[in-house]
Amino acid sequence: MTVPTLGTERLTLRAPQVRDARVVTKALNNLNVSRWLTVVPFPYGLTDAQWFINECKRGHITAWFIWAKDRFVGAIGLDDSLGYWLAEDAWGNGYATEAGRAVLDYHFAHTDDDFVRSSHFDGNTGSHNVLIKLGFADTGPSTAYCKALDQEVGMRGMILHRDQWQTT
Repeated sequence: MTVPTLGTERLTLRAPQVRDARVVTKALNNLNVSRWLTVVPFPYGLTDAQWFINECKRGHITAWFIWAKDRFVGAIGLDDSLGYWLAEDAWGNGYATEAGRAVLDYHFAHTDDDFVRSSHFDGNTGSHNVLIKLGFADTGPSTAYCKALDQEVGMRGMILHRDQWQTT
């Protein structure tokens, strides 16, 4: 899938570019960020960012990098589930919710999918709140391996049905 550029009031969401590797590396090479993600290693290096960007360019991963003017603030993706993360200095500004709305609007307008899944690690109140604001409902507990922490962690599954999205 070609990832279109999406715009919101404050943000531009665009396809990952090779030139973004350094800012992504800087943002994800932070355990306060990577500890909340399943597949992101810590430490996170430039080759990790380059691999991710290349996978996006090949069409193996559907993701957008999130920019507030010319400031990199994070990433959001939607393949089998909605996933996102923000650089620590971007937390608390509503960027994840704003980006999530843009991606979900695009997704439901361009697919016949009846629902979107997501999840968050136990204790990640910020991510939980984003998903609730987007209309997701809890589907129950599970566990997942967190590469950055090198351990299994508790998590909550979440789901958003198309009809629920259309009423938000």
